[in-house]
This record gives sequence, C-alpha cells and structure tokens, in this order.
Amino acid sequence: MMVLLAIGFLLLHAVLILVLPGHAMAASYAFLIAAPFLASCVAARRGLIAGISPARGWSPVALSLLLWTLGMVSSLRLDLLGNTNEVPGESMLLYILYGVPISYVAATVGLDSGSYVQRGVDAVLAISLGYLYFALMFSWTTLQGASSPQSAQMIATMFDVENGFLAVTTTVRFFAADTLKQRHLFAALASFTCLYALSAAYYNHHVALDVAPDIGSVYDLLIDIPFLVFAVVAWRMPSRITRVPNPPIGLVRFVRSGSPLLLALSVLTIALLLLRPRFDLGVAGVIVAVLGYGLRSILSQVKQSEAEDRLRNDQTMLAELAMRDSLTSIPNRRAFEEAFEREWRLALRTQQAMSLLLIDIDLFKQYNDRYGHLAGDACLRDVAVVLHEAVQRPSDLLARYGGEEFVLILPGTPLSGAREVASRLCKRVRQLNVSHDDSPIRRVTVSVGVASMVPAEGATREELIAAADGALYEAKRRGRNRAEHAAINPP
Repeated sequence: MMVLLAIGFLLLHAVLILVLPGHAMAASYAFLIAAPFLASCVAARRGLIAGISPARGWSPVALSLLLWTLGMVSSLRLDLLGNTNEVPGESMLLYILYGVPISYVAATVGLDSGSYVQRGVDAVLAISLGYLYFALMFSWTTLQGASSPQSAQMIATMFDVENGFLAVTTTVRFFAADTLKQRHLFAALASFTCLYALSAAYYNHHVALDVAPDIGSVYDLLIDIPFLVFAVVAWRMPSRITRVPNPPIGLVRFVRSGSPLLLALSVLTIALLLLRPRFDLGVAGVIVAVLGYGLRSILSQVKQSEAEDRLRNDQTMLAELAMRDSLTSIPNRRAFEEAFEREWRLALRTQQAMSLLLIDIDLFKQYNDRYGHLAGDACLRDVAVVLHEAVQRPSDLLARYGGEEFVLILPGTPLSGAREVASRLCKRVRQLNVSHDDSPIRRVTVSVGVASMVPAEGATREELIAAADGALYEAKRRGRNRAEHAAINPP
C-alpha cells in the first residue's frame, strides 16, 4: 500500500507541474514540503512503536527529517519575498543541521553507548560537527546567500561531502547490524542517505545551478524520491524484513570501536579546515574533538573494566558452582577428585599419612520409599550440614560422592585420628534424631569406612579408595551405624 501511495505521490507531483505551469512553483513546493514531512511522521510513528528514547534511533531521525522540512519551508518563504540568491543562507543552515541527528544515530544506536555521560559526549560531538560545518560553509557565504557562483559551487560540493559522509556511515551500520530492529532502522536510513546523496548531488550541481535554478520543474521529483523510499521502508514492520544474517565479526568490532572515533575525527577535520578562515572556532573545534574523544575513551575503558570485573566474578562464581553439589551445597565429586589428586601428590612428596572416609546413609532407599523423595532430599541436606560442621580443619574436604554417599579427605591424618573423626560423624548424625522407622534404632544413621596410608612410589589413589570402600562394606555387614577401618601398607 505504501509503495502505491509513493508512486501516486510522484505521479501527482509531475502532473501538476506539467498541467499548471503557471503555478508550478507553488505546486512543487507543496510536494517538496510534504515528502520530508511525511517521512518525518513515519519515523515518529516508528519511534512511538519502538520507543522514543534517542538510543532507539527513530526520534532523532524524525527530528532530522523535520529540520529538512523546515529548510524547504524557509526556501519557500524566501522565494515569496523575492529572493534571487542561488544559495539562500537561512535555509542552508537547516539543511546543514539536518545531518546532526543522523550522525548521532550512526555513532551511538546499538553500540552499547553506556552511561548518559557517554551519550552526552556523543551528542556534543554531533552538535559541534554540525555547527563547525555550518561555520565553514558560512565562511563562503552569509545569511543573504553566496557571494558568487564559485562560492555556490563550493557550497554544493560541501553538501556532497556531508551527504556522502551520512551515506557511508549509515550503510556501514546497516551491514554491521546484528539485530532485526537495528537492521530495520539502518535499512531505512541507508536507503534514504544513499539516494539523497545521489539525487542532491545531481540536483545541486546540474539543476539548481544550471538548467532550472527555480523550484517548479520535473527535476524536483528527484528530491521526493529519497524521502518516499524512506517512508516505505520505515513503514514496514521489522518482522517482515528478511532474517538478519550474521554480519562479519570484524566489521561489527570495527563499528563498535570506531563509530565514536569517526565522529571525533570528523569534528577534528572540519575544525582544521576552519583554522584559516575562523582561527578561534578552528581551535575550539580541535579542543572539543580531542577532549570529547578522550573523555569518551576514558568512559569506555572504565565501562570495559567494569564489564571485565563482572565477567571475572561470573567466571569465579560459575567455577565455584561447577564444584558444588546443587542439592547439599557442599563440594561435589569433581571437586573431590581434584582435591584428592592434589593432596595425594603432597602426601607422596612429604611422606605424611593421609586418610579417606567413605560415609553412607544407612537404609536410605527404604527411607526414600517410605517418606518420599522430597523428604529424602531434606535428609541428605541435613546430614551434609552435620557432617560439614563436624569437619574441624580447613584442609579437610567433605564432598558428596554420589547418591547418599559422602567422602571426607583428611590430609596429614593417621589412622587413629581418622577413626576418631569417623566416630564423631556417626554420633553427630544419630543426634539429628531424624525419624527412620525402617532403621533398627528408629533414627537415620550412617556407616563409615576408614582407610589410611602413607603414599609411596607404586601406590595408587585407587588403592586408598578401594580400602575405604571395603571398610564401609564391612561396617554395613556388621550392622550399620558404625565405623570400620583398613590400614594399607604401601609396597
């Protein structure tokens, strides 16, 4: 529907110019004002849908198109007053300023600009770029217009530079867009800026300064086209746009890091060009560019450092979670295996005894069958808390070995000390007084297998585990709720 309306708009514009040659200027002005105003309204509508925040992009674009509309209204006013200058300065100011919001969008939208201070710096750079560009162009003209045809040609060329800059930056942002909403925004912007750069270059150099200096010719349709294309593309819902391809990662990184730099470099370039005609403004522009980019870089580095700190904290937390049992919150089997290997090597090097306790909740299957799995999980948690509280040294490690079985590493502990710990664990679990009708003593109890050895060359960790497992089996065989031990003599 929007495509048909755009085509009808162009046809009606052409027909009125051809049919009413005596009123061609008035008719053409009506369409040249209506086209950018329509595009501005479509951008504003899209902004209301996507969000009016400048970070979304659509509201600055609507402002940009409105500034261009006001520029055409200014041209109409000057023509009604009988202006004969080829480059009226009043309207030219608005045509220059229209590029400021688009420059801001290209430099900030979707680039994680971060704090309001960073976005404020970007806004200052964009405004400075527009003002310095305006000052540079007005070094060749005044509000009354260009002083000579040469000045008019120079100004037309500078408009080409501005339009080309906007076309390049928005096109790059389109190809680097990695979300559907960004791709929609920059598809509309890139199609507009590219078409406008071409049509404005042809119109400014060939039409306005040569074949048709006055508004009211069929060449005016060239100016309608970019705005109508923008309206058509922006009107479409993002979901109707082709799926977003994965942009080249190098291009994405370049855009994310280079867009604010490009804005500062643009300010710096215009400021350097201003040094000769307006030294004071040129110096001020250089200062703004350097300070703006410096402050922007510092804020970006601070934000990057904060992001790196959060990433490190997240990695540490994830590493800790990977070593924790999700049910009991004590170390899991993976943590046990890493600690066991580390302590084994230390004991082998220092020739100190180390002990291992395997702890199993007695008749836990029957407990689950009678009381349910939720009660079984609660029982596991309660036992884990008691066992953990009974471990007294920081070097000792209690872990969930699997199911209802726990394991305790006691570095530097001989068999006698390990047996005392095992007896204490059995007593503490009994004192929980968790009811268990299938247990001989009507309470939840544990059996403990204790093994101890001094590692030597040729001995293996598996021998210690096997010995503790055998001792645990013996404790089960002898009636449970007890600890049994095994001593290993290394070869």
